[in-house]
Amino acid sequence: MTRITTDAVLDAIKAHAEQMPTFTTVDIARAMGVEEYPVRAAFSWLCRYRLIEIAEGTACMRRTRRTGERYTAGVYKLKPTAAPADFDALYQVLGLGVKAS
Repeated sequence: MTRITTDAVLDAIKAHAEQMPTFTTVDIARAMGVEEYPVRAAFSWLCRYRLIEIAEGTACMRRTRRTGERYTAGVYKLKPTAAPADFDALYQVLGLGVKAS
């Protein structure tokens, strides 16, 4: 059995997101050539780390293969990364001068 890491899933997501900004666990599992279950587990950690998020206004219903039960599957997107803080500009705006280096 191949070990699926969160980092490997994130790399696959980044590669997939270059062509399609939204994706599901099935899309990424298919791209990686692995089962969906460990990819779903990695997605939960990536959401917790705030690296991906559920795309607003999207959801789809799926049925499990084994029991036919329905579950809601999310459509995800990479969470935009914020630019690093410019503390010198912040100090100037607040009238504190320039930060001493």
